[in-house]
Amino acid sequence: MAAPSTVAEQLRLRARALRVVAQVIDDCGAITLYRRAGSDTWIGPTPQRCLDDLVAARTQLQRSAADLRGAAHRLDVRAEQTDIAAARLLTSQMGRL
Repeated sequence: MAAPSTVAEQLRLRARALRVVAQVIDDCGAITLYRRAGSDTWIGPTPQRCLDDLVAARTQLQRSAADLRGAAHRLDVRAEQTDIAAARLLTSQMGRL
């Protein structure tokens, strides 16, 4: 494995931060809030609308967490490519000495 470059390490740090945010989203109470909604917990004319909105919000939160993980993965790939490019450059320069 190539020695990590500063750019690659920065990319990996950004990827880790995105994964942390995704985990926070996964762990937040809003993900399971829909389980508490229903006609027995709602006063008003539209308990189903409330439940539907909560389920839609849950879906969006889950999609956002997945998007963050996808972006983190892409950053990790870029970091690896950066390390490889740096190693090739170093090898090339060493060969010229």
